[in-house]
Amino acid sequence: MTVRTVPLAVGLGATALGLGLAAVGAPLLPAGAVSTLPLLAVAVFAVAVAVLALLVRSLDGERGPRLPDTDSQFVSVPGDAVDDALAAGEGREAIRRRTEAVAVLALEREGLSPAAARDALGDGTWTDTAGARELFDGTPISLVDRLSGWLSGTRPFRRRVALATAELLRRTER
Repeated sequence: MTVRTVPLAVGLGATALGLGLAAVGAPLLPAGAVSTLPLLAVAVFAVAVAVLALLVRSLDGERGPRLPDTDSQFVSVPGDAVDDALAAGEGREAIRRRTEAVAVLALEREGLSPAAARDALGDGTWTDTAGARELFDGTPISLVDRLSGWLSGTRPFRRRVALATAELLRRTER
C-alpha cells in the first residue's frame, strides 16, 4: 500500500464504520455493553473524518506532475540528483539546495548569469507555478498544506520539489 492510498483506506474504513454503527450498531451488541450516545458519537466522528478526507482529496487537484521515466541510464533529466536525495532520505535543506543548483544551471542555459538565476528563483519570477516558486522563495509550509498533505498522502515539500523539477524539465525541453 502506498502513502497515497493510506488516507483513502482510512476514509473508506471510517465511512464503513460510521455507516455500520449508525445503521446496525446497538441492536447487535450485547445488552448493556455500550450505551447509545457514545456509539452515535463514534459514528458521527467516523463519518466526519471520512468526509474530510474525501473533500481534501477532491480539492487537492494539484498533486504534482510525474516526471517521465527514462529507459536509458545515459539520459540525464533535470532533477535526477534530487530524486536520489529524496530516496536516500536526506534533509529538506540539502534537497532544496540540490534542486536550486539544478535550477540555476537550467536558467543559465537560457542565458541568465548565475546571480540573475538565483535572483529569479528567490523572487519567484522564473515560474508561474505557485508550488515550484514556493520551494525557493522562502514561503513556509502552512498548517493547512500540512493537514492537506497528511490527508491526501502527498507531502507538501515533496510536491514543491516535484513541481519545481517538472517546471525545469519543461523549460529545458523548449
